[in-house]
Amino acid sequence: MPAIKDFETELANKYADFLSAKEKEMLNPDNAGYKWKRQKLESLYQDTVLKSKFPKDKLQTIEDKVQKEHDDGVNQSEQFKQAYKQNVLEKLQPTKEENSYKDAYKQQVLDALDKQPDEKEASSEDVQKREQEMKAFEAKHGYEKVYELKREVLDDIKDMDLTSVQKEKLSQIEKDLENEKAMKLGKKQNKTHEQEMDM
Repeated sequence: MPAIKDFETELANKYADFLSAKEKEMLNPDNAGYKWKRQKLESLYQDTVLKSKFPKDKLQTIEDKVQKEHDDGVNQSEQFKQAYKQNVLEKLQPTKEENSYKDAYKQQVLDALDKQPDEKEASSEDVQKREQEMKAFEAKHGYEKVYELKREVLDDIKDMDLTSVQKEKLSQIEKDLENEKAMKLGKKQNKTHEQEMDM
């Protein structure tokens, strides 16, 4: 009896290997290596079938069971891929929070450039609220993220129709941003460098 059980397991394993190789061959039709491997595993499986002398319906039951397990595995793998892809795409999309930070910073830079649409000036309360929101964002996210967003905003503003005075002011704002980056990220890099030296 145990010998029959072992034979069933061997058959199931060989059929699973064959299915796996068959799938790889389908995904890479131009790769002769996959075709060769599938043929080899198929003939190994056929040899085991002949040696087993199992009736056709018994073989069919084993194959159906293995096929189901294989399909379930493929489905799980596909679901994982989809979930992972969705996760990566979400990370690449700027969040609502990032967009509002960029809008606030853009407004701040435009105010500094005196490039305002002819509307009533923002009240000091609005300006204060905007600055508080920006500080909260900066506290929550690392400076790398803050710098990246500010850089995007400045690049957008560069493409606007600016007077030469505004261009000069913008250039100064960019220099200040680069100095700020050197101070905030430079210190951090120096610290890690010092820690490495201490080791």
